[in-house]
Amino acid sequence: MAPGLEGKVAIVTGAARYRGIGRAIAVRLADDGADVVAVGSPRAAADYPDDEKSAGWRGVASVAAEIEALGRRALGIDADLAKPGEADRIVDATIDAFGRVDILVNNAGLAYCGERNLWEISDDEWYRVVDVNLNAVYLLTSRALRKMVDGGHGGRIINISSSAGRIGVPQYGAYCATKFGIIGLTQMLALEAAPHHITVNAVAPGSVDTDMMDGTFRHMASRFNSEATVMKQAVVRSIALGRQGRPDDIAGAVAFFASDDAAWITGQTLNVNGGTPMD
Repeated sequence: MAPGLEGKVAIVTGAARYRGIGRAIAVRLADDGADVVAVGSPRAAADYPDDEKSAGWRGVASVAAEIEALGRRALGIDADLAKPGEADRIVDATIDAFGRVDILVNNAGLAYCGERNLWEISDDEWYRVVDVNLNAVYLLTSRALRKMVDGGHGGRIINISSSAGRIGVPQYGAYCATKFGIIGLTQMLALEAAPHHITVNAVAPGSVDTDMMDGTFRHMASRFNSEATVMKQAVVRSIALGRQGRPDDIAGAVAFFASDDAAWITGQTLNVNGGTPMD
C-alpha cells in the first residue's frame, strides 16, 4: 500500500474502460485510501466491446461502484475533456463533493496509430489527438492547480505519457508528438509548482494489454496486410520481460508518485515498459 493517500482526493481521467489503465489507477488509489473522481468519455452501450457488454459495464459508474465497495467515496463524471468548460465542471464537482483536490492523474488519451504516415492523415485527426492528449491536460491541470495552490496543502500531478513520448515511432503521428509534449510540460510545470509543494511527474508506459493497444495492433495489421495477433506477438518478442504490461503495472507506478515515498521527486518521467530499450 502506498503511504500517505488516506483521506486524499484524486481525479483520474480516461477511467471509463473495463480493460483500461485509468480504471486500474482509480481503483488502486482508492485501495490505498484515496477518494476518487473517475472521469471518462461517454459511449453508447452498443459501442462497448464484448467483454464490457457481458460484464454489464456502465463506464465510470461501474468504476465508482468499485471504489465505493472498497470503502472510499467516489464520483463518476462523463466528460469530453477537449471542451474548455468541462475542466471547470470536473474540478467544481470535485470541490462540491469532497472539498479539495490533492491528486490529478491525466491519463485520458486518444491514438490513431500504426496505419498511416504523417502526410496521409487528415488535419481533423491531428487536431483531435492534440486536443485530447495535450490541450485537455493543460485545461484540467490549470484548473486543478488553482485549487491546490489556493488550498495551500500541496498536491500531486501525474501525467501519463508513453514510450512513444521517449523515442520517435513511425505512423504514430500526433500521438507521438503529444506524448513528447507531455514530458516537456511535466518538466516545466514541476518547476512552477515546486514552491507550492506540488510535485509533477510522468509515467511512460510501453505496450499495455488494453482495448486501445488492441486497436493499434489492428491498424498495424491493416497497413502490413497481416493479422493483429501477429503484430502483437512481434511486439511482445521485443519486450525484455516477455509480456505486455498490465493496467495494474501502470497503476503501481502512479500510486508511487502519488504517495509520501515520492515527496522529494518531481519533474521526472518513469519508463514502465518491461525493459524495452529507449535508445
